[in-house]
Amino acid sequence: MKIKKAVTFRASSIGDCLMGKYFLENVHAAYPKAKCAMVVGSRSAMIRDLCVAYPWLEIIEVNRRNPVSIMRLLWQWWNSDLVLTQYAGKEGGRFSLASKYIGRLLACRGGFIGFADTFPWNKYLYDKILQFSRNAAPAMLERQALSELTIPIAFPTPSLSFSQDTSLLQRIGVQSGRYAVVHLFAGNKGRGLAPKNQRALLSAFHEQLPGLTLLVSGGEQDEVQAEEVCKGIPDTRNIAGGTSLQEMLQIIDSAAGVVSVDTGMAHIAAQLKKPLIVLCSCLGLHWWQEEQYGRKTSLQIFTFTEPNGHVFKEYPDCLNNIDMKNAARAAQNLFSSTTFS
Repeated sequence: MKIKKAVTFRASSIGDCLMGKYFLENVHAAYPKAKCAMVVGSRSAMIRDLCVAYPWLEIIEVNRRNPVSIMRLLWQWWNSDLVLTQYAGKEGGRFSLASKYIGRLLACRGGFIGFADTFPWNKYLYDKILQFSRNAAPAMLERQALSELTIPIAFPTPSLSFSQDTSLLQRIGVQSGRYAVVHLFAGNKGRGLAPKNQRALLSAFHEQLPGLTLLVSGGEQDEVQAEEVCKGIPDTRNIAGGTSLQEMLQIIDSAAGVVSVDTGMAHIAAQLKKPLIVLCSCLGLHWWQEEQYGRKTSLQIFTFTEPNGHVFKEYPDCLNNIDMKNAARAAQNLFSSTTFS
């Protein structure tokens, strides 16, 4: 199978797009002259910023609100040798039917690949249907697709590159290895920490990691809440909303370690191979299996098992019943390469 054009469709989140990048990175290694594109429905500026270090990868935003974007995609990427759609986000779900139709129009005969879901007519759309398990690590699903396509797996686990800015840490006022990143915000309350637990976590980390500055990160929408969380806790800094995504990659890479709720920042830290504490919803544990990031990744997962299964609500119990002091003690051990004073 000679690949000149390869496309993958992804949800517009950091974690999902990092998996799309991982798939195409292996395609690019096997076919360095191939044109590679990732199609997202929104937030393309953020995803482009995430992937600045991969100039061979084109990020294309396409959605029904902009019909011209659909026509442009079809014009420029018609007759692609390989089009891969993303797996459904949950067991019993299905990937967007509209995206499947567009993928079918883009792909040449034999080149349209996707994962099994509940849509009954997949066999009339896809040329190859891959098995999907909700419990499988996402990187394993990407490797499954590569293996089915007989594309060599050049990168056994996902990793991440970024553009260096030699003046960044000086501008922020921190020294490499003398701070930790604390990311408390998940984008919605259904997988987030309650404000009181955000403060409890930050206080516990301050007690367990003396000598380290704690940088509290987040988006522009989190800036006010991050300031409230930091108030009165020594050696903490609010950087929420004050950095680009590329800058956050470098900040994470130079940190002693990272503590994060289960969101894009945690996956960035894992791909940068940083010591990492993850506070994870019971629904997201498959993202943190050994098969995702490999045995050598220094990470520890904290969650609380709900006895009757996950209860969907604001600030769910599986996150908010975690013992924050235990998480902080684990960080002290995990970040042990840093000398605390």
